[in-house]
Amino acid sequence: MLKNVFAMRRVGRRLLSVLLCVILAASLLTVAAAERDSNEPSWVGDATPGDYDIRIVGLVEEWGFFTMEGLRSIAADLVQTGDYSWMDDSGSAGTYTYTGVYIEDLLNTILKLNDDAGGILVTGSDGYRMFRLDTDTSGAYWTDRNGGKMMLAWSGKASNTNCVAVDFDLPMLAIGQAAPDEINRSDWVSDVVEIWVLAFNDLQGVNWREIAFIEGLYNGGAINGVGNHRFAPAESLNRATFVTMLGRALNTDTSVPPAGERRFGDVDYESWYGMHVEWAVDNGIVQGYEDGTFRPTENLTVEHMLLMAERAGLEEVPEEIDAEAQRYATRLEAAVVLYKMVTRTTYSWEEETVEWYWGAESNTDDAARQKKWTFI
Repeated sequence: MLKNVFAMRRVGRRLLSVLLCVILAASLLTVAAAERDSNEPSWVGDATPGDYDIRIVGLVEEWGFFTMEGLRSIAADLVQTGDYSWMDDSGSAGTYTYTGVYIEDLLNTILKLNDDAGGILVTGSDGYRMFRLDTDTSGAYWTDRNGGKMMLAWSGKASNTNCVAVDFDLPMLAIGQAAPDEINRSDWVSDVVEIWVLAFNDLQGVNWREIAFIEGLYNGGAINGVGNHRFAPAESLNRATFVTMLGRALNTDTSVPPAGERRFGDVDYESWYGMHVEWAVDNGIVQGYEDGTFRPTENLTVEHMLLMAERAGLEEVPEEIDAEAQRYATRLEAAVVLYKMVTRTTYSWEEETVEWYWGAESNTDDAARQKKWTFI
């Protein structure tokens, strides 16, 4: 009975695993093909990139591909057992006793977390959740009221019962309460198939595809955050920032100043953005204003963002962007435009095969239900 409760959402796990294939592929497509061999991460675990129960990828030194048995084995020295109290939106509450490994130990001890890491995206049969890699309430390193931390559990039972603990088909991500009346059950993730370690931890309101765009551009060196592992997707950006993003996304060489007279008197050509502005002028991407200024600190409008991008090679306005919007562009919109421009990625549904970073993966079981996303 308990096993059915824990595994009741397993129906969609394979499709969600495919979904994260797309996210992962998007983040890695920004790496030039010639550089892929040298940038390919090493990996640990008893499974393979094409056949696993759970994978852990992203900003860790070693990616992990595990069966449930392999996860237990590699975390044998880090095993924890603890009580996890919960309450849902309806007011129902309870406590489960789980056995597994703390996310903090798994990432830092086994997979060797990178310094750039700021958050994790956890995907299971009931959707995906994003968590910060910090000790604040509900962060991956936070200690709950029962003394436990965020756990990836492989077995569990209802507390204060004589029931025997049940082994799960796929792990459960559990996070405790700060107080007895805190609603926290919605943060749990059933049947976890992937943990993706991200650079940014403030993308909770961003859809999974756009998260992939942002992380991909960051991994490719095109964009940075605003500090403290924040990308600030809803904030505006200025003209200097976008031109710099554009130049980096197109891998321009700004080490040698372009020939000719420097056009704008209000541009500091010794600054972080100066040579990118000069590159943009030299290539007809920016023209400036009639008074001879570039206005680097002025907020970028949607109109000017799309105009610059089109001059730099954008073939089609992304469907996520309202080309007629009379307002300032956001950092998220800038990332979408840049990603679509540098990858020229289109999507198509295919049966049985998904092409991603590790090559072709074939699946023949349940093929009618398991449509795969292919990058063209």
